[in-house]
Amino acid sequence: MGLRYDHYSIFGGTTNPRGALIYDPWRKTTFKFLYGQSFRPPNQFELYYDAPGNEANPSLLPQTVKTMELVWEQYFSKHFRMAVSGFYYPIHGLISEQVDPANGNAFFANSGSMGLRGFDFALSRRLPGGLQGTASYSFQDVSDSAHTAVPNAPKHVVQTALSAPLIRQKIFASMDLQFVSARGTLAGPNTGAYVVPNFTVFMRNVFERWELSASIYNAFNRIYADPVGNGLAENVVFQDCRTFRIKVGYKLRQ
Repeated sequence: MGLRYDHYSIFGGTTNPRGALIYDPWRKTTFKFLYGQSFRPPNQFELYYDAPGNEANPSLLPQTVKTMELVWEQYFSKHFRMAVSGFYYPIHGLISEQVDPANGNAFFANSGSMGLRGFDFALSRRLPGGLQGTASYSFQDVSDSAHTAVPNAPKHVVQTALSAPLIRQKIFASMDLQFVSARGTLAGPNTGAYVVPNFTVFMRNVFERWELSASIYNAFNRIYADPVGNGLAENVVFQDCRTFRIKVGYKLRQ
């Protein structure tokens, strides 16, 4: 259980309690209830930016969010773990960019509230030889105070990752894959769902204090886009196609 006090010179202070109840009915089973509050004041740009096409809003207030989460963690063996959680995050005084209908200028305002609710399910397995794998699924439902869908909020996200040693404790190969379902945009049409895989080969302890990795991202050259916020002419921004990266690291002596 914790209690945090935050002080801000413009908006005064705020008290944000955080707490956790943890129950272990059996050696390999854990239940948790997590609660917290947080506070975000508007930044200087959101408060005072005033330029052609934009308006300042010095009366902008902070936004607050509460987090409530119920978690079940279960170990089936020493290296096999499952986690299931349900969550609810109500947000109030949401700071978002709006358009003044009188002149078409953009400005930031406290635009009501938003509720985020859903659940997560994850499995992970680690074998003594160095093989590791994880898989997770998330469902979320996001709506604002008018009970309308929120842009850029996928309902379904699936993530998987697998890492395997090619040469024991020396060279590893890994793969991660992400599926994101369709998302709404400000203009209305949804972006398409996509699957993006990434692959990496990582070497360590091959040469003293040197580390080397080579990665390929969006390996299947998938064309996909993310929704954008107000203030941009585009409705979506297309993301990178297939890209490569080589990383070299050197550890200095302690």
